[in-house]
Amino acid sequence: MSVKEKHEVLTEDITDVLHKLILYNSNHMWEDVIRQLQKATGYDIVHCEQITVIAHTKGQAIVKSGKAEELIPVDNILKEIYLITEII
Repeated sequence: MSVKEKHEVLTEDITDVLHKLILYNSNHMWEDVIRQLQKATGYDIVHCEQITVIAHTKGQAIVKSGKAEELIPVDNILKEIYLITEII
């Protein structure tokens, strides 16, 4: 493999970096958070409840992992009710 080919492979790997959408604990009603998570992600109620419980007990929970362009729409929906989120 030539130096140019190695550079191209490394460049591809860097651009496909996966990010995480983090939900932080906030002062919202359980039902509101669960409903908004379901609206944003399409996950079933049980999965959304689990994310909510983890965020409440540990202070934060991973909602979803993926490319930034996949996470931004989910993040925007969660922020509609002023949930505290971050894409890292």
